[in-house]
Amino acid sequence: MANFYASKEWVILFPPDVPEVKKAAEDLSTCIGLLAGIADGLVEKPPALVDAHGPAPSDKAHLIVLNSEGSGPERNGFSWRAAPERIEIYGESGRGLCNGIYSFLAALGISWPDVGVSVLPSAQVANLRVFPLSCGGSVDNGAFEPSGYDGNCPVGAPWRRFIPSGEAEIKSILKNCEEFAAWAARRRYDALIFPLVYFASKSTGRKLAELKKLAGEYGISLEAGGRELSALVPRKFFWFHRDFFRMEGGQRKKDHHFCPTNPGTIQLIGKEGEKLFRAAEGTKVFHLWPDKGANTAWCSCPTCRAFTQAEQNRISINAAADVLAVINPDACITFFEKPGEEGNIPLRKNLFKMEKLPDEKEY
Repeated sequence: MANFYASKEWVILFPPDVPEVKKAAEDLSTCIGLLAGIADGLVEKPPALVDAHGPAPSDKAHLIVLNSEGSGPERNGFSWRAAPERIEIYGESGRGLCNGIYSFLAALGISWPDVGVSVLPSAQVANLRVFPLSCGGSVDNGAFEPSGYDGNCPVGAPWRRFIPSGEAEIKSILKNCEEFAAWAARRRYDALIFPLVYFASKSTGRKLAELKKLAGEYGISLEAGGRELSALVPRKFFWFHRDFFRMEGGQRKKDHHFCPTNPGTIQLIGKEGEKLFRAAEGTKVFHLWPDKGANTAWCSCPTCRAFTQAEQNRISINAAADVLAVINPDACITFFEKPGEEGNIPLRKNLFKMEKLPDEKEY
């Protein structure tokens, strides 16, 4: 197993044209300084951050080289490898490079179990501050000396998305936006999902705008929606337009989804969708999934009976996709559909199918 000597004179070379990596690079410097034992007087300062396009650092310095391919933010792949005198961390994009930095720190045994909480490992040799690189990498016998360990996240790896578990957690996050954005980056989340209604509220909308800016400093994106397909037909309309809502056993039900074949429902989806999508201005990804535990709770009125549950779902999301295409042609909507239940209704081009829904926190 390779070891990392934190007390060596390390210099971090960072690409100045990748702004979203600056804070992660600062985290890397701070953590190495903590591992080296600054408080014990073993070193004078943490590793310096040096512009990779500037003058070469001292020959005595050991280098941590950060590099990015410059791909779009939708690419989050990374790799890193470590040898006694040099460490290289690579990312497909700024987002991927941030992931690579925190993967390396995790391999050193550093963790952030909760917002504002950090856990440091113990050194193997106290006077040298030696830390094992305990990732599941393989020995690098290439350009580096033997016994260098590496870690990687495959190109095209799925994004990790954080989904708050409820209103209390959302309030806590919005109260501590800066600390939460840093924690999300350190835990290698690529996107944060918040309900559409929070974007539409003036008070929470302002806080989400602040969080979006702070998360963007790490290349993390803010996405809107979740299990909110029913939000396009607000329940308050049940008392005035029961025909907008699904029928079950001959009676209209308020609890889940709606009646997608009613022309009035489609008009309402257009009106409410426009309001909610405009409130989340600049958002590129929206999620409109069925109500939790009610994926099959659709309408059985005489008209809807001609369509399967999956087809009713498609009618609904197509209506939402039409609105979004006008408001934001570059944005898309994800929806849920089990394999084999597609039906004969074609999908709009800005829709992307999910065959598995997240449990709670991530997928």
